[in-house]
Amino acid sequence: MRKLFFLVLGLVLFAGQVLAQSRTVTGKVTDANGSPVPNVSVTVKGSTAGTTTSSDGTFSLSLPADAKTLVFSGVGLASIEVATNNRTIFDVTMGQEDRNLQEVVVVGYGTQRKKDLTGSVASVKGSSISNLPVQSFEQGLSGRAAGLSVTMPNGALNTPPVIRVRGVNSISLSSFPLVVIDGVPAFTGNFGGTASNNVLGDINPNDIESVEVLKDAAATAIYGSRAGAGVLLITTKKGRQGRARVNYDGWVGWTSPFNLIEVLNAQEYTDLKNEGLTNAGTPPVPAPGTPARGFFTQTGPDGKIVDTRWYDFIYQTGLSQSHSVNVSGATDRTQYYVSAGYTDQEGMIKKNDFKRLTTRLTLEQKVNSWITFGGSLNYTNS
Repeated sequence: MRKLFFLVLGLVLFAGQVLAQSRTVTGKVTDANGSPVPNVSVTVKGSTAGTTTSSDGTFSLSLPADAKTLVFSGVGLASIEVATNNRTIFDVTMGQEDRNLQEVVVVGYGTQRKKDLTGSVASVKGSSISNLPVQSFEQGLSGRAAGLSVTMPNGALNTPPVIRVRGVNSISLSSFPLVVIDGVPAFTGNFGGTASNNVLGDINPNDIESVEVLKDAAATAIYGSRAGAGVLLITTKKGRQGRARVNYDGWVGWTSPFNLIEVLNAQEYTDLKNEGLTNAGTPPVPAPGTPARGFFTQTGPDGKIVDTRWYDFIYQTGLSQSHSVNVSGATDRTQYYVSAGYTDQEGMIKKNDFKRLTTRLTLEQKVNSWITFGGSLNYTNS
């Protein structure tokens, strides 16, 4: 009996020591807006102990005796390390992870760190061109990538641009670069110096995540002869980890001609022409009964001289507006992005206008660890 008593007493003392060395902590993870963030990994640094946050962002974790730091991490979120300091409640705010597109670039067959890149690739963030008041995003690329020249051949809205990558290079009588949208080549015409249709005008600039310009043989090797004039790799946006986010972008403006040269009216014009006849020795003859010679004005039913100001028939004050809204988000299994855009632009010349209605749906579903399916649906009316 005495041996049994000391055995039980030893077990009790050992259990009390273990409980004294470990403790259970709780907490909640939220984003910058105060919304709970689910599926965040909470681990003890240097240990295998860990857990994940529930749908309301809360968690509970038993800490080992030597735990000093908790690590909070999640997809699309910036990792945070928090010292325990004998605390039992942790309220953590996590922000989005900002990836620098100068460090990771698309090279046609995947992504690669910029310091490991041997080909010539120029990268432009979508955020740098999405807020520009342009018809289509390629106009905003001008001056943002070395070796890329973008010019508009005329003032007609939605006209195909003239894009040149390191000058004029052609193997199929076309100098327009190959356009690849999310890995799918787009048709831009095969003949002539410019594209036969403005496929880039059908893309909402606010849906673009990044644009890579492939400029040399090493970067364009995967596309063969189609890349003789360079390649534009366009990557569209996808949902990011966290609850649904709603974004709106819009602008309104107007276009009107300025510094127009004032021209002669009808009376001033006829006077000038008749003065020229006089200087040439054949003055005008307005007298009745003789053949009329010279230039004369006409009067309307109201008795006033008929005078047309052609500026009023050609020019106008064009109103332009653009609106875009998108909803995006992601969980541990589902990633979605839905957007709609409307653009209505009027030029300063009458009958020169451009309207575009775009919708986009991108969905990706993870079934299990080795099956993931998804797709993208686009509709454009312009």
